[in-house]
Formats: sequence, structure tokens, C-alpha cells
Amino acid sequence: MKKEDILKMSQKENEGKLDERELEAFGKASRVGMAVGGVICAILVIVSRFVLDIPELALAAWMVYFSMQGSSEITLYKYLKTKSKLVCGILCIIFAVAFAVALAVKTVI
Repeated sequence: MKKEDILKMSQKENEGKLDERELEAFGKASRVGMAVGGVICAILVIVSRFVLDIPELALAAWMVYFSMQGSSEITLYKYLKTKSKLVCGILCIIFAVAFAVALAVKTVI
């Protein structure tokens, strides 16, 4: 078998799948996106507290952020089987639920 034939077979076999470079780029993009989301949540806390006087906005922002982070960590655990990812994911989901409860209590009162 020639090199060209092996390359064509490999390309056909991996068609539609991400290569290592694309996977690394996807991972980096996800980490940057989560970091930007965290910064935006922090800005929302400041704006909701000192500018708009709407504390519910900050609670909702953190609830969404921790939901995203928790689901990301649990998904990583599913594929990597790293217990630290599971623990971090569970903690983030607990924080998300706590912010949801705080938002519900704050809205009712």
C-alpha cells in the first residue's frame, strides 16, 4: 500500500471528525468564553447594585454562569473520568441552584 492510499483511507475514516488542532482550539475557545462570561457576571453585579439598584439581575447572571460552568465540568467528567471535574461540576450546580433559590425568594419578598 502506498503512502497516498493510506492517507486517503485515513482522511475518509476521519471525515467529519475534529483533528487534534481543532480540538485544542475548541477547548481554548470554551475556556475563554467561560472566562468572559465570568467577567460579564462580575460587571453585572456591580451595575445591578450601584447603577440600576436591581439585585435580582446579579442573582440571575450568577445562576446562569454557574449552570454553564457546572454542566461543562460534568460533561468533561463524563469523557475524562476525572473526579475533580465531577466535584467541581456538582459544586457549580449547587451554586446555581442556590442563586435560583435566592432569586425566587428575593422576587417573592
